[in-house]
Amino acid sequence: MAGSGGPHGHGTGGARRRRAARARLGAVALTTAAVLLLPAPASAAPGDPAVPPAPAGQAVGAVPAVPAVPMDAPTGITQLDPAHAVMPPAGLPPAAPVAAGIAPVGFTPGARDATGVREVRGDQPLRLVAVTWTGAAPDAVALRTTDAAGQWGTWTDLEAPGDERDDVPATAGGTDPVWVGDRTAVEVRALRAGQPVTDEVQVLRIDPGVGSNDAAIGALGAARGPAAPRYVTRAQWGADESKAARPETTPTIRAVTIHHTSETNDYGPDQSPAIVRAIFAYHTQKQGWGDIGYNALVDKYGTIFEGRAGGMDKAVVGAHAGGFNRETWGIAMMGNHSTLPPNAATTNSLAALAAWKLGGLYRDPEEQVQLTSAGGGTSRFPKGQTTTVPALFAHRDVGNTSCPGDVGYAQMGPLRAKVKALIDGSATDVRAAWSAQRAALGEPTRVESPTADGTGRSTDFEHGTVVWSPRTGAWPLTGAIAAHWRAAGAEASPLGYPTGAERDVPGGRAQDFQHGALTWERATGTVRGPV
Repeated sequence: MAGSGGPHGHGTGGARRRRAARARLGAVALTTAAVLLLPAPASAAPGDPAVPPAPAGQAVGAVPAVPAVPMDAPTGITQLDPAHAVMPPAGLPPAAPVAAGIAPVGFTPGARDATGVREVRGDQPLRLVAVTWTGAAPDAVALRTTDAAGQWGTWTDLEAPGDERDDVPATAGGTDPVWVGDRTAVEVRALRAGQPVTDEVQVLRIDPGVGSNDAAIGALGAARGPAAPRYVTRAQWGADESKAARPETTPTIRAVTIHHTSETNDYGPDQSPAIVRAIFAYHTQKQGWGDIGYNALVDKYGTIFEGRAGGMDKAVVGAHAGGFNRETWGIAMMGNHSTLPPNAATTNSLAALAAWKLGGLYRDPEEQVQLTSAGGGTSRFPKGQTTTVPALFAHRDVGNTSCPGDVGYAQMGPLRAKVKALIDGSATDVRAAWSAQRAALGEPTRVESPTADGTGRSTDFEHGTVVWSPRTGAWPLTGAIAAHWRAAGAEASPLGYPTGAERDVPGGRAQDFQHGALTWERATGTVRGPV
């Protein structure tokens, strides 16, 4: 969360001065928080030859190249539980990439009062705005806009953010962006050491453009259930992939981080994709984070959006919790929850998504996990220091921020309980097989997902894969035999699903499948079998 404490902004020094300045401004405290993990190579047994990396699993959430189907069409998922894949809205085609425009808008002449208030007026809707500067950051920045009647509304406090990338020195070049929609005027004031410095800042207008799917996305509404929450893919909300850096991966995801974007709660359902595009543009073009910081976003209507590129089911490194982006996955609620709680639509989709991610990686949201700081501008902990947090935690637990807002933070306990209930009701055979051989397989690197043929499930781990089908049960695959099976087409190959574990045989190792066996010969390093 940025701004007053989110991914894009939480000031890291002078907290006492900022609190005093905020008191003088009388503003509402804000906060905002949030790149491709390929399954790890199947490791060989001791003495086995090196094997090539396993191919990526089924692309969960990828836009299918199939004819449009009704929204309520069957997904092929028969057991509704959070260990199954998140699915994109059926029938929603990719949108043409929409390039957002970012440009400064000038202040009107003269300050309005002794606190240094300056006004910006445009001849077109301002859409998303951010306050930026060069040099020393203000201690406090506040912004307000007009209401529907044209009267000036309530001041919103925007703290000077740091940087949400890991191990990056603290920088302060701009606040979190604030969605003002069709409003054409804002007022800004900035203070340093109690003195107005508004003349040292500028206002950026971020125009997200209009996507071909915006209206259709606005009609989607909340996730259809906790089992397989639908989400809007990057292609569907119109990400301009030419602006995104190559995704970075981490070995596994051990915790989910909750954020809020800290801007406004006043937006319509068809404006949500525009807000996502605008945040993407700000994070990439102004903040320099290489992509949108969050791994996923949930709007107040319960619609889930794919965030950072690389795959929703993968362990993708975001830029959402400085110092703690590795092994965590960030979800941002689109709105400000400093004084307003998230509504039922947001909470239900948030819980469904967190349960799918944590449950599919076999994590307990109430489990305590130890994370080590990589350093970073917003981290509460210096590089190398460890801290213990729940597997479902809030951004402020590790960062100098108020994200996800005071009221949002108060909902973390109930949210964990809701997510835990969803996970506890969805134990799977794949999880049981992994639990029995956790030391050998390592940690999960991909959320448990349907197999390509739709009849089974699988999960990739650091040192192999576990595959399940109702006819064969769940069995691990590792080493050269696993690589050969995948290269032959995995469960779609003539071999079918595995029917037992790999075992010792004279001169090597062997594993049985539905329609034959594969044998690895130690002397030659080759795999023999029907394919």
